[in-house]
Amino acid sequence: MGTAYKIRCKHCGARFDHYMQPGYGILPACVGCGETVETETAIRCPACRRRLNATQEEFNRQIEVTYQWD
Repeated sequence: MGTAYKIRCKHCGARFDHYMQPGYGILPACVGCGETVETETAIRCPACRRRLNATQEEFNRQIEVTYQWD
């Protein structure tokens, strides 16, 4: 199972895809099912290098599309 996000950076407006791999023994983060997104490890915009996941709410506001698969 995996989750991918299409994100638009709130700082510079860049759009990019971010893939979250499932962890070993840990369920993958999923915005659509109410689970939390990792906030201890930074997700950074590839264009401006600013952090996008300081909080769950900040990350959720920048997501345009969520893809999930088994």
